[in-house]
Amino acid sequence: MRIVFVFLCVFGVVFAEETRIFPESPRSVENVQDTQNQKEQNLDSKAFGIPNTIVENTESKTNSASQTLLPNVVIEDDVESKNTLEIPKTQDSTIDDSLIPSNPTLNAISSNTASKSFLVKNIYLEALTPLMDILYVEQVVALEFKMLVFTQYSTIDTEFIFEDSALKNSVEVLNPKQDWVLNAEDSSLRNTFYLKIKQSQFAIPNVKVSVHTIDGLVSESLAGSVGRAIKLERKGAYSQVLAQDLQILETKITSYDSTQNLAVFQLQSTMGNLFDFKLENYEQQGIESKSGDYKQAVAFYYVIVPKTLNTISFDYFNTQTSKYQTLQVPNIASEDRVSTQSDIKPKNNYQFFQISLMIFFALVFFGLYVYKRKIIFILLAVFALMFLLYFLTLKSEVTIKANVALRIQPTFNSTIFLVTQGATQAEILGTRNNYYKVILEDERIGWIKKDDIQN
Repeated sequence: MRIVFVFLCVFGVVFAEETRIFPESPRSVENVQDTQNQKEQNLDSKAFGIPNTIVENTESKTNSASQTLLPNVVIEDDVESKNTLEIPKTQDSTIDDSLIPSNPTLNAISSNTASKSFLVKNIYLEALTPLMDILYVEQVVALEFKMLVFTQYSTIDTEFIFEDSALKNSVEVLNPKQDWVLNAEDSSLRNTFYLKIKQSQFAIPNVKVSVHTIDGLVSESLAGSVGRAIKLERKGAYSQVLAQDLQILETKITSYDSTQNLAVFQLQSTMGNLFDFKLENYEQQGIESKSGDYKQAVAFYYVIVPKTLNTISFDYFNTQTSKYQTLQVPNIASEDRVSTQSDIKPKNNYQFFQISLMIFFALVFFGLYVYKRKIIFILLAVFALMFLLYFLTLKSEVTIKANVALRIQPTFNSTIFLVTQGATQAEILGTRNNYYKVILEDERIGWIKKDDIQN
C-alpha cells in the first residue's frame, strides 16, 4: 500500500507540471490579445492627451455594440475631415467632447493652419517707369506706380523710407502727398511721384504703401536704389534749368528807366526744374508767378537788363539730347504781348468812350422829347447828363505818395520794380480790387494800392 500511495503522489505532481506547460485555451489567448491591444491604445491616447479611462470605456462599449446590429452608416469623402482626429461613435456608445482635455500643441497647430489657409494677399504694387541710366544733379525724375487692390478700402498712405540716413537729403520728393487715382481701363490705382536729385551720390528711397481695408491695414513695399549723378558746371548764361524741353511762349520788354529795360518771359517746361530759373549776370530778377506741375510747368520770369544789350539769351540743358540749348529774344521795347503789363503807352480810351456815349444818349433823348413831347424822354436826357457829369469829374491824373512800391501785378506778393522817391504824377489806367493801374510820366506802368494816392 505504501508503494502504491507513493506512486500516485508522484503521478499527480508530474500531471500538474505538464498541465502548466500546455497552451492556454482560445478564450484566454483572446483575452491576452485584447489586453495587449488595449495597452497600445492607451499609450497612443496618452500621446494625444486623452485619458486612459475614456479610451477603455469606448473600447468596451464598442465591443459590446459590435455584438448587436449596427445601423446603416454613410461615409462621405470630406477633405477637411481627413485633417482632423475623430473618435467613432455608435448608437450604444456616446462620448461627451467636453470630457476630452485640450492640448495646447494641437491647438497651436490648428490655429496656424487655419490662418495660413485664410491669409490672402489682396494688394499688388508695381513700378512702371525705371530710372534712366544717366542722371544729373538738379534733374527732376518721375516715378510712376500701379497698384491693384482686391478688397474694399478707405484710405491709402504712401511713405518714402531712406535706409541710409547719410543719403536722406540726396533726393527731394516734390509731391509726397500726391493722391492715388483710379484708372477706369483696368480698375487699377495709379500715382506719379516727382523726385529731384540733389547730390552726386544719391539714393532713391523705398516706397511703402499702406492700404486701410475692411480686413485691416495691409502694406506693400518696393525697394529703392542708389546711384551717381553728373553735376553740371556751366557758367555765364546758363539758366540752371534741366528739362526735356523748354519754350518761350510770350515775351514782353518795356522801358524800365532811361538806361534799363524790364523783360518778362512766359516760359513752359516739360519734366524740368523750371522754378529754379535764374541767370547769374543780372541782379534784379525772379519768378513772378508759376503754375502747373513738374510734368509741364509754366512760369512768368522777369529780369531788368541794360538797354545796350542787343539780345537777351540763356541756355538750358536738354536731358533727352544731353546737350545745352540756347534761347534768345531781341532786347527791344515793344507793345504789350502778355497780360502781366498790358497797355504800354495807352490812351484812356475807356473813359473817352463813356463820355461820348453819355453825350449821345443825352442828345437822342432831347430830340425825342422835342419830337414826341413826352416827359419820359426829358427825364432820360437828364439822367444821361448826370452820368456825363460823373465821368467828367472822375480822377485820371493823380499824385502818388513818396516811398510807394510799384508792382508788376496787382497782388501783395508781386515783384516790386520801382519805389517812388517823392510825390510822383501818374495817370490811372484801370482798377482791380484794391489796386490802381497807373502809368508814370516816363511811361513806366505798374500797380499801386488805392491808399497810396494823395487826396
